[in-house]
Amino acid sequence: MREQASSRTQNADAGTGEAELAAAQAGRPGAAREYAEHLTGKGQVDEALSWWEKAAVEEGDGEAARTLAIVHKDRWDFEEAERWYRMAADRDGGCAFGLATLLKEAGDQTGAQEWYARGAELGSLECVTNGAVMLAGQGRWEEALARLGEACERGDRKAFQARHIIERILDDLERWGDALAAAERDGDPEAAYDALSDLRDPEYQGMFDAYPSTVGAAEALYARAAALGSAQALVDQAILVERDASRWPEARALAERSHELGYAGAAFVLGIWWEERGELREAEKWFRAADENGGHDLACLRLGVLCKRQRRLDEAEEWLRRTGVDEENYDSFNSVQELIVDTLKEIAELRTKSGNSADAERHARLPGLRANAEADGADPEDMFAYADALHGLRRLPEAAEWYRRAGTTRASLALGRMQHQLGGAKGTYMLPLYEPAAAAGDAEAAYDIAEIHSEAGDKRSAGLWYHRAAQLGHGRAAWHVGWISEERRGDPQFAERWYVRAAETGLARPAYLAGMSMVRYGRYAEAERWLVMAWEQGIVEASYYLGRALRGLGREEEAVGWLRRAVERYAEFERERYGFNRLDPRPELADLLMELEQDEEAADVVAKILQEYPGHLRGNRYAGILARRRGDLETAAKHFEEIADRDGDGRVGLALREIRELLAQVSHPH
Repeated sequence: MREQASSRTQNADAGTGEAELAAAQAGRPGAAREYAEHLTGKGQVDEALSWWEKAAVEEGDGEAARTLAIVHKDRWDFEEAERWYRMAADRDGGCAFGLATLLKEAGDQTGAQEWYARGAELGSLECVTNGAVMLAGQGRWEEALARLGEACERGDRKAFQARHIIERILDDLERWGDALAAAERDGDPEAAYDALSDLRDPEYQGMFDAYPSTVGAAEALYARAAALGSAQALVDQAILVERDASRWPEARALAERSHELGYAGAAFVLGIWWEERGELREAEKWFRAADENGGHDLACLRLGVLCKRQRRLDEAEEWLRRTGVDEENYDSFNSVQELIVDTLKEIAELRTKSGNSADAERHARLPGLRANAEADGADPEDMFAYADALHGLRRLPEAAEWYRRAGTTRASLALGRMQHQLGGAKGTYMLPLYEPAAAAGDAEAAYDIAEIHSEAGDKRSAGLWYHRAAQLGHGRAAWHVGWISEERRGDPQFAERWYVRAAETGLARPAYLAGMSMVRYGRYAEAERWLVMAWEQGIVEASYYLGRALRGLGREEEAVGWLRRAVERYAEFERERYGFNRLDPRPELADLLMELEQDEEAADVVAKILQEYPGHLRGNRYAGILARRRGDLETAAKHFEEIADRDGDGRVGLALREIRELLAQVSHPH
């Protein structure tokens, strides 16, 4: 339910704005906002900000305050966004909604609930619905349903959807509770566990995320089944407990208790958890325990993968072969069996690469590096060098020990990367290892943190870290910042600024995106540099925008050359971002050729367009113009009639009337 800027802003007049500026400078009420809308509509958000501020502060315009908040939020300046939302939140429902959403995203649930409630009092339907969903997330089901009922009566489609989901959740919780109670009466642990089988359906993971109170409810159900003696229920309870990082010791104890009761799946879960935390020795111990009595294919697969990562290739192959799956005997529709076979193939490939000169050199240096690292008063850099050599040889657990002993910011970062990228550790658990380097100004470490948050689905944290990495000079991070802004359909100036920063590091795609943005807003001279750079690095679409830029600069002959190149390379253009079509350079080339009175070539280009798309708007318009130029009024009329009902500015309709009048004069001479 992300808030949007006013529709009037999105559809602002693209003219000169001289009248709006004069009115705003004269202080006419409402004129500051009108001029701000005009500038924003032209993509000149920087220039518009002072006028939005004037409207918000001097005229008390709530929507202006909200627009300022949205702009600053899109620029990752959350403190400033909050300031502008608060300026009008006590009187403007839209600002109350924006503030509540901002606070919720920042983790301030109390503040969010307060402002959703105040926004609802101001008449914001979005606040009613979102506030109700928050109440449901806290387990205040009856209050939530009552408020959703109000929103439904006011016609909010999202409220209807939320109410349906909540009613289903409550029905399911009651059904599971009843089935569990029946098993409790019979004292049957297996029936108790089976009663909760639906709760293990993947679709309920979304329920846990959207309505956190359901985690506690589900945990309580599993605890009841475990109390009857179900070892499996203990593990499912542990999995829910483990969602809360602060309860990790409790989750671990529950899973270990299940293992003691003889459930092999508990050891497998413990192996996964330790692997996610980068503790490969512990992970291997528990995977072995899971397969202690044989037959646990998933544990064998994980052991095979762990050994492969550490280049213990014979052991890796042995674990995988124990599953009974091989390259000639597997089900290609079974994802586990397919992964086993793929891993066996990777092992075979690694064997062909083993014994390279770099590994041989590391092995030769290892005794000396170890001696230096173990010497009395050893320097942390000696410990790092030994850890780095172990890392290169894929002796990952030993490398981890020595990186920890080194204890430097550099060693911490190397440990985090090794465990995440090679050891299979979960990125979010490795964040503390990256953060010291990022805090010290390491742009690559900041970018890595952004990537980890992005993988975890935390868009807010990812965006903040991309922004931080970009400020530290990381080119790809700057590209991300611009891209995210465009994905939001937000602030084109902000996006373009970061594309330029990315392009300055030598990246071709953001250079193209920067040049494209500049062409769209008529800054042709600035665009040329970046589009040439993009073209020279293989971005073929740059030829089209270069043609437009040079045409805008009055260099028509050069423009024709670039547009011809664009047409020649048209088949190589990527699909457009928000559709399935490619950017088509042919109409632009035809238009310029007609302007230069090169009608024969223009007619050939137009004919190819219409052959592919007979109803093409610009194609038919140009065909009509060309036919009229050569005196073929009937053909011109035919093309204009094809598109008359889609004519946006009336020019086609006017031309068609003139042609019909001329044809009438020819048919009925006076």
